[in-house]
Amino acid sequence: MAIKAIIIDDEERARNTLSSLLLEYCKDVEVVDMLSNVPDGVIAINKHKPDVVFLDIEMPEYNGFELLSFFTEINFDIVFVTAYSQYAIRAFEVSATDYLLKPVDPEELQNTITKIK
Repeated sequence: MAIKAIIIDDEERARNTLSSLLLEYCKDVEVVDMLSNVPDGVIAINKHKPDVVFLDIEMPEYNGFELLSFFTEINFDIVFVTAYSQYAIRAFEVSATDYLLKPVDPEELQNTITKIK
């Protein structure tokens, strides 16, 4: 069964790169939507009910951590994908499944998907 994924990142290139990596290295992951901001991401999560959300942290208006406040229950895995290592501890405090630094290493991405399974 495919793992349904949503990518939320304000940089189009980052969204496309991660989607391509998933397509190439993680055949059992299906990217069902890609969004550039948190409000659109919340709508997409409610619509698609993903298994995992790949989430950037530094974005205009709302940061990745603020996305969590829109949900009373987090019933999907959260993988933060960011260029900033200083948020790692906070990410795990909010029960993130994993924390990937950009540029994303394909092997680390595969390890993350193995954790999700």
